[in-house]
Amino acid sequence: MVLPNAEFWGDNGRVGVISHGDWTNRLILVYPDAPGIWAFVASSNPGEGELDFYPQSDQAAGEVITELGIVWLARSAEEERLEEIVFGLREHLSEDNSLRGMLRQGLKKLFGRPLS
Repeated sequence: MVLPNAEFWGDNGRVGVISHGDWTNRLILVYPDAPGIWAFVASSNPGEGELDFYPQSDQAAGEVITELGIVWLARSAEEERLEEIVFGLREHLSEDNSLRGMLRQGLKKLFGRPLS
């Protein structure tokens, strides 16, 4: 499977429904986490723990999407509310969570302004 382009994923990934396998009918949030690394976060029940995994290439991510038979939800206000209720991750996806980004944020909080 060829992965959709960056426009499809947007800044905060996509929510879909798994249609094959043990996790059928669970929601899943998929987003590009870093160049060549993908995050897949499936909804879970209390006591199951986190059901997330991180394919290390675009090809591997495409294979997982095909294997799980993910059916993507249309982008809408309802889809956004669903993501917030089930996952609550999108508000953090645009943040720079790299070491450099976290250091930059810490310095900004410390000095009250961004440093060059």
